[in-house]
Amino acid sequence: MTYLSLITSGILSFLVSQAAWGDLVISHKTAGMEYPENTLAGFEASLNMPVDAIELDLHVTRDKKVILHHDPVLSSYNCFSENDKQRLIVAQSTLADLTALTCRNHKVSRDYQLPTFHQILEEYRKSDQSKALYIEIKVWDELIEHNPLHRGLVIADMHYDNKEVAQLVLDDIRRFNLSGKIVFNTFSRDLLLTLKSMQTADENYEYGLLYKGNYAPWTLGIIALFSPLQCYDSCWKPDYKEVKSWLIEHDIDYFIPNFAQLNNFLFRWSYRKHIDSEKLPFRIIPWTLNTEEEWEDFERFRFDGIITDVPTAHTKYQVN
Repeated sequence: MTYLSLITSGILSFLVSQAAWGDLVISHKTAGMEYPENTLAGFEASLNMPVDAIELDLHVTRDKKVILHHDPVLSSYNCFSENDKQRLIVAQSTLADLTALTCRNHKVSRDYQLPTFHQILEEYRKSDQSKALYIEIKVWDELIEHNPLHRGLVIADMHYDNKEVAQLVLDDIRRFNLSGKIVFNTFSRDLLLTLKSMQTADENYEYGLLYKGNYAPWTLGIIALFSPLQCYDSCWKPDYKEVKSWLIEHDIDYFIPNFAQLNNFLFRWSYRKHIDSEKLPFRIIPWTLNTEEEWEDFERFRFDGIITDVPTAHTKYQVN
């Protein structure tokens, strides 16, 4: 091979790599497998990482304050010691009670405390605000309803009215003079449209739909029998044709599909046909990719970015 051919090949490889990877890297749950997820420590670290955005999760407390946490229930899975049987519903606890807790994140074996959304925004305001904030707002949805960790709890106690939740989150944001991009994302279509309807003329928020499809244990239960995952994790049936129409109809900026579902041949075929086969008016960023195998598979799709719990490891992978 000639020297010119080597250069040309190198340039082409670079361009293909850039096109495949898209241009967005999002630190999921404030780098949730490098630091305790949804914490000040993880947020501050993510501000100093070579990422484009930081994703975090919000809940509303009983006294109508906004706090960070991924799950709607605190338990031995995400806060208490592994033998502790207590469960605490975030939405039915006060801010003072929640912020007084010292929880244990078992994924990274570190203690953490739940920060308020106000604390996060204070830290963000101090930064150069070059990184976007991807804000997932947690309200009632099928994921909460069917989670086996929540059996025996009153699902209705885990959420508040969409408009009330949207107003509380917007009120917190509007207290700060922020210049960075804000992207609201949620599994709830109703909440997403409520947020859009409450945006003022001088606000330039963007919106993304998180998506797994419909919970279908009767039709997909056979898959769960041959899967190491529970039906709660694997019995979701996406309808990519329907969701594409909804996203276009409501002028949604981002589609955030569950990447793991594309391991299913039928789902992957449908995704290729309805989403990956044409240029669409929304950007596509899958969740959540944390291994080299997933990052390699990612390159076979026309995604616009990646959401990962291990942004530092992902950066090293890209360099290598």
